[in-house]
Amino acid sequence: MTCQELDSILYPFLDGEFQPEERLEVEAHLTGCAECAQRVNMEVRMQQSLRRAARHAVESTRAPDALRARIQLGIHQEQRRDTQMWWLRASAAAVVVLMAGGTWMALRPEQRQRFVEDAARRHARQLPVEVAGNSHEHVEAWFNGKLDHRVSVPRLPDVRLSGARISNVTDRPAAYISYERNADKQGAPARRIGLFVFDDAKREVEAPPLPSVQVGSSHGYNVAVWRDEEIVYELVSDLDESDIRRMVAEQAAAKSRPSHPVSPDVAARPVALQR
Repeated sequence: MTCQELDSILYPFLDGEFQPEERLEVEAHLTGCAECAQRVNMEVRMQQSLRRAARHAVESTRAPDALRARIQLGIHQEQRRDTQMWWLRASAAAVVVLMAGGTWMALRPEQRQRFVEDAARRHARQLPVEVAGNSHEHVEAWFNGKLDHRVSVPRLPDVRLSGARISNVTDRPAAYISYERNADKQGAPARRIGLFVFDDAKREVEAPPLPSVQVGSSHGYNVAVWRDEEIVYELVSDLDESDIRRMVAEQAAAKSRPSHPVSPDVAARPVALQR
């Protein structure tokens, strides 16, 4: 992680929006960068000062006791927000619903939706890319050795490749590939498209092979999911579902076509005989 990347995610980090595995990367950078560590400490102290000032203002304001009690309750509820959200997620993921022979059994959460939600959440953060450029070959070469799985960069129609970075989807190391679609003459705005690529050799994620694709939604984005053998792809965008399905279908059709068709009418002869 660079100082510039930390700057773009500083406030979500301080607000407790990062998962434990994501905090490790930030904390590792702070350990080795005294300047960023000093800035984080200053921000923490400022937030603490603002909270103390807010409490003092509430306590010194002459308001009805009932109103003051409601305001103080709101402050305490905000402080407990992160803990409560964690317990809600944990409860939803491990609801005990069956009992057989005195043994409780917990249903696993639906894997695909969990991956859809996490991909949409990470895409929404708009973290900076680590490698920029519009060359698919260059981006594929950049990923070599950085992940334990192959990374093939799809040639999506009507969009421009803008860069890539290392990311995660839940607990899976993943490639994140960024595309952009320019505004058109009909007035459609520019669009940002993110593609997560991660390994699923055990096939724990429900994802069909192309040309089939499953489309879900989360955090205001549509998420298309498909697989190529052990590799799962998640395309995240605010494009309409029909546009996403068309884009993926065209990419699958182009991939299946031979790159250099050979005419059967031309016989292959040694160069020396071609007079």
